[in-house]
This record gives sequence, structure tokens and C-alpha cells, in this order.
Amino acid sequence: MNTELPWVVLYVKRWLVAPLVLLDGTLQDRHRGTPQGSAISPLLANLFLHDAFDAWMARVFPAMPLERCADHTQR
Repeated sequence: MNTELPWVVLYVKRWLVAPLVLLDGTLQDRHRGTPQGSAISPLLANLFLHDAFDAWMARVFPAMPLERCADHTQR
């Protein structure tokens, strides 16, 4: 999935460079990845998997049904 929509690019960039808030309230810069538990992590994972994994599955295993969930919580 590729987008040139300015608001989408703006928000993804903001999420990727947002600092980590420590327990004492101080901010710590991050240099890569997304913070664990961040709302953007499953969204970005789904976008990547849609382009990479789902396309590969459709090409290599077209008859195999696929269900994917990026953020599954076991009960």
C-alpha cells in the first residue's frame, strides 16, 4: 500500500518519531521501531503484511484461505 496523501504521511511520521514517556514523566528519544503497545504498531504491521505477506500468499498459494490478525489477545 503506497500513499501520497499528505495527512497519512504526516501522522505515520509523527508516530514513528514520537518520544517514549518514561514512568517519571521524562521523555526519551527513540531511534527506530515503534514503542511496544503503541496504537500504531498493529496498524503499520497490517499495512506491511497486506503488501508483503498477503500478496505473496495470493501468488504462491492462491487456493489456500488466509486469515491474519496483527494484534491478537488470548483470553
